[in-house]
Amino acid sequence: MGGDVDVAFDLELPHGRCVGVRIPDGEALESLAQALRDEERAHAAAFGAPRRRTWIAGRTALREALARAGAEASAVLPDDRGAPGLPAGIVGSVSHKDRIAVGLVAREGAARIGVDVEIDAPRSIDIASKVLRPEELAALSALPAAARGSELLVRFSAKEAVYKALDPFVRRYVGFREVALTPQPDGTAQVAMHLAQGEGPFRVEVRWLRREDLILTTARVERA
Repeated sequence: MGGDVDVAFDLELPHGRCVGVRIPDGEALESLAQALRDEERAHAAAFGAPRRRTWIAGRTALREALARAGAEASAVLPDDRGAPGLPAGIVGSVSHKDRIAVGLVAREGAARIGVDVEIDAPRSIDIASKVLRPEELAALSALPAAARGSELLVRFSAKEAVYKALDPFVRRYVGFREVALTPQPDGTAQVAMHLAQGEGPFRVEVRWLRREDLILTTARVERA
């Protein structure tokens, strides 16, 4: 897109091209905003400052990923479910934290993809009981205390990526306990679906990696 984009990483992953962009403030953020389409800038203008900052960075990361994958899109606005509306034949997903935004894109047919990024650091609140199914809680209880938090964060992130990829098919909020995940050392994960409304069946793939102080997960979902 332009020289003002501070690219943290550019990865060719099994589920698509993934670009991470460091989120700036002040004049650097406004420079990113000026590189967006008029419709995107107008959409971002309706948000408060924190949300506007991450939305602009997310769209910048997505556009960087599109460009590096050799794809083009006009204004990428949210669809009726809040996901990026991309041209036919192109699928994508966005995630962000306070200081980084990531965009994932791929040329796909029937499948959909999702991405999530998390800061790999201890959390002050234990979210395990809200995020994990009983069998997952049992698996984590067997781990050393120091490993539990990081393992929980991988599962949380992977579920977020799965939900984004799954949403175009089910078009509803999916609770954390409707998916069970077991991350594997090779960067894959075993996935078991427990959808409350019985949708599917689906073929679900998950990939995860640690990069510096980040956990990055992607998911690919298609009907089985």
